[in-house]
Amino acid sequence: MSDEVVSACPFPMPRDPENRLDLPPGYRWLRQEEPVCRVRTSAGDDAWVISRYEDVRAALSDQRLSSRVAHSGYPKLFFPEPAPPGAFVQSDPPEHSRYRRMVVGQFTRKRAEAMRPYLQELVDTRIDAMLAAGPPVDLVSSYAKEVPLSVICKLLGVPYRDRVAFGRWVNKLNEPTANPSVNKGAASSLFQYLRRLVTAKSKKPTDDLLGWLAGDHLARGEITREEITAMAMMLLSAGYDTSASAISLSVMTLLENPAELARLQQDPSLINSAVEELLRHQNIMQWGVGRVALEDVEIAGRLIPSGSAVILLLPSADRDDAAHPDADRLDITRETGISLSFGHGLHSCVGKFLTRVEMQVAIGTLVRRIPTLQLAVPPSELSYRDAAITYCVRELPVKW
Repeated sequence: MSDEVVSACPFPMPRDPENRLDLPPGYRWLRQEEPVCRVRTSAGDDAWVISRYEDVRAALSDQRLSSRVAHSGYPKLFFPEPAPPGAFVQSDPPEHSRYRRMVVGQFTRKRAEAMRPYLQELVDTRIDAMLAAGPPVDLVSSYAKEVPLSVICKLLGVPYRDRVAFGRWVNKLNEPTANPSVNKGAASSLFQYLRRLVTAKSKKPTDDLLGWLAGDHLARGEITREEITAMAMMLLSAGYDTSASAISLSVMTLLENPAELARLQQDPSLINSAVEELLRHQNIMQWGVGRVALEDVEIAGRLIPSGSAVILLLPSADRDDAAHPDADRLDITRETGISLSFGHGLHSCVGKFLTRVEMQVAIGTLVRRIPTLQLAVPPSELSYRDAAITYCVRELPVKW
């Protein structure tokens, strides 16, 4: 494809400012006209974008497409700099497999379900506080961020006394800013804090993820403090920001689809299918995920040369009518298709069971306890994170 065509197809693509819960119109064009399309990203990469469900799902399992960020061909749009060893989401087997095996047992469906009573108490406490404060309330800062922050602190074993500072660093780390030093400063503070925490837990193991890694794998020489710290940073970013974004956008989507909200309120047993549909409809990974071709790969009749950057456009795949009929419509009883909100294959999200339980409790309880929940401002006044890997509404003022 010529350089002229490359420059004519920039990525990321803009959303319709009048329909912020819809995907960029260009995604539909890609699926229909150029399902394997070469683009120029805002980071300066030339990359191949894969947009149809069938192709994206197959590519997620194709080991010829590498997740190794350190590879020179990996799209810099996602990670300008590779993470240190331990951040297994950015690596391939056998390195990926070794790290993932160390933590996957802490994220089983059974363990996620065992967290449900804790989550219910946490959610009820947050809602009690909102009701006591009275409307309007910013649901993002008062609820959608607070719930997953408490969960990740409990999971990692962050002492209660440190959670305010911890939360401040986390929010600075994940919020796009015109001043990169703010994000880098927060990342440095978090890394140093977590490294000290790992050191303390290596001397006195605790009953949490970091305590288990330090008291078991570190003690046996199977992993270093730096690797555990990098793993914690990765889990923190994935487990906090994505959950907070998904909760916020899901509530916003229900408020903008009152008929579906009413169905859920009338039949709370629909919460599980509602969460699956909300995850599909609002796949927060708005630019998808990056890969690099380790050899020549043919996808949908197009040859992607070895060394090429590849972008697997998960949100587009989840809005593909071929996989999810009438895919742009929210239907909380939808039974067709499996969404790619947690990826697929070797790199499927390790925290998918916990995230589902978080969302089921957080969203189900909110719409049950505050049945008159509504936006406190016109939708046009809301601001969204357009320049972040994870899409989200920045603030969500609500009343009741």
